[in-house]
Amino acid sequence: MIEIRNLQFQPLTFNLSGQGTLHLGPRERKSIARKDLSAEIKTAGKRGLVRIIDLTGGAEPEPEKPTATEDAGTDEAKTTSKRRK
Repeated sequence: MIEIRNLQFQPLTFNLSGQGTLHLGPRERKSIARKDLSAEIKTAGKRGLVRIIDLTGGAEPEPEKPTATEDAGTDEAKTTSKRRK
């Protein structure tokens, strides 16, 4: 089972991979079967519109977000290479 939570303050409607649609009200959660998870819902999860949680324990790992220290290190390298000598 997959739990989908609407993170928006407006209702969302998605097409399921099988027949039918999924309607989520503002901040609402619903569970669907893994086979009904469509590409449209996955894309909404990547964009931050919904949170997708695998309740069976076989969750896909969340992509790691870079930390502030990693971003600062790359910014310094970019600025030092552009300086004139």
